[in-house]
Amino acid sequence: MKKYLILLASLLGILVPSLAQNPSQRMKMVHMAAVKIAERIGVKESVRDEFVRIYQDFKKESAAVLSAKPAVTGDAEADMEAKILSDFEKSEKILALRKAYYKEFRKILTPSQIQAMYNIEKEQNPRGRTGNP
Repeated sequence: MKKYLILLASLLGILVPSLAQNPSQRMKMVHMAAVKIAERIGVKESVRDEFVRIYQDFKKESAAVLSAKPAVTGDAEADMEAKILSDFEKSEKILALRKAYYKEFRKILTPSQIQAMYNIEKEQNPRGRTGNP
């Protein structure tokens, strides 16, 4: 039994810090993801830094939209309606962001590269909660 407790404590020691990432750690991870995506889709070296910047901006704005929570009133039905309406609003905002950033990406990437980027994002996050198309 003691061994199991030690093992559990060890696992929690590893997992808890990774779950409680601060914003700068998340941005480092987004930066690393952008660099890997750039490599996989064949972004030219001359525009790689611009791609990474645009990608990071897109992810930052998407995360801000997705993290917004509706106010809780204590009335279960009203709270549920507020959540549903909030989800609609988030979807509309994410769609607007995707369209705006598509135009930015299109200045430096081909449509097939953009589609490949979207596919890679879907592979990496199958839940689809990152603002991905």
